[in-house]
Amino acid sequence: MQKSDFLKTLLTFFPLLIFYFIFYFTFSTNELIGDETRHLSYTTNLSNGYFAEANNPSLRVGPLYPLAILTPYILGASNDIIRLLNALFLLIAVIFLYKALLYYLKPGVSVALAYIFGLYPAILKYMTVIYAEALALMLVCGFLYYFIKIIKEDSKCKLNMALASSFLGFLVLTKVIFGYVVLAALFFFLLLFIFKRSKQNRNAIYVLIISFMFAIPYLTYTYSITEKPFLWGTQGGEVLYWRTTPFENEFGNWISIADVLESKTSEKYAGSNLYKNHGAFIESIEPLSFIERDARFKEKAIENIKQYPIKNLQNTGSSLFRLFFNYPYTYTPQKLSSYLYIIPNMFLIVFLVFGFYLGIKNRKIASFEIRFLALIAFIFIGGLTLLDGRVRHLIPIIPVLIFTIALVFNQFVHIKLDGEFLETDKK
Repeated sequence: MQKSDFLKTLLTFFPLLIFYFIFYFTFSTNELIGDETRHLSYTTNLSNGYFAEANNPSLRVGPLYPLAILTPYILGASNDIIRLLNALFLLIAVIFLYKALLYYLKPGVSVALAYIFGLYPAILKYMTVIYAEALALMLVCGFLYYFIKIIKEDSKCKLNMALASSFLGFLVLTKVIFGYVVLAALFFFLLLFIFKRSKQNRNAIYVLIISFMFAIPYLTYTYSITEKPFLWGTQGGEVLYWRTTPFENEFGNWISIADVLESKTSEKYAGSNLYKNHGAFIESIEPLSFIERDARFKEKAIENIKQYPIKNLQNTGSSLFRLFFNYPYTYTPQKLSSYLYIIPNMFLIVFLVFGFYLGIKNRKIASFEIRFLALIAFIFIGGLTLLDGRVRHLIPIIPVLIFTIALVFNQFVHIKLDGEFLETDKK
């Protein structure tokens, strides 16, 4: 990007940065909430030369975000400064998405879509906390931009491949679910390559292989402290346990162990059966190490799946609904704030359904990038639905969904001057 183009792009989206700062100082709080304490504890560990306690390792987040905020943390930056890094991450994400859209759409449309993405309500919510969502969005959009450049700029294929792989590899280390997404997509394209040895399929395989290599040092580390191969974290069993709950009026969302143990006396779950349903089991595994707990959670989850397949199917539906609409949650009434997700995601769902229809109908002529990105999104959404679906977890794939929808409509729909919609084989 030339200097003049960079300045023009920066000025185009600079109002977003101002808005992010205003939004932060309006809605942020001085207190640490939710996973902020967890992220800061891992950052503290890194400052002391390790990531997790070797004698009883707890691996509940990817290592890259604690590493990303390590320098300001060591320098004594306030929590406000660390949180405001999210504004920078988001601005870069918006610019990456905009530059990718420019390969297909007019500048005005690309700017509009980039702003829609940058003002997505759930993104704004998690911009005010020490969470990894903003960093993940920057990495997703960076990967998206350089992957498109692989397709569009053949002369710089190796450089763009290295950059796309790096962004995707760092994303795997930020949100470890992408490790499974990368492996599933790699398996698909390896099979596809057997039947169709195209350059595009080969490039996709290279990107997926190289990006996964970024995770090898982390997986080597987790093996060294747990003696368990291919271990991404120690929370998977706990998430799966809640996902497979067989009890009535429970919808499969994760609930913290602390909430279960405190539910006997706390008001948060007053009048619920939370402790009655789960208290004995949770207390029985409390003395165990995190690795042992994870194994017991998985065993219990498998039992639930076998014994209550219909309830598990119902939980799957709740998980998918919660992924887009942030509702329903176990023993939690619907809040007015839910409409901040329901309204924008209703539009997203409509465009996704219509785009899916167009993509399937025109699958033989759909561009490679549509098929590749749709596969990534499908694997990611499917994985979340089978685990802990909630709007926060959907956030990293939002730019991919917006971009893919834009590509589908750009290739298969054009608007005539009289306002009629006409599907076309090719634009």
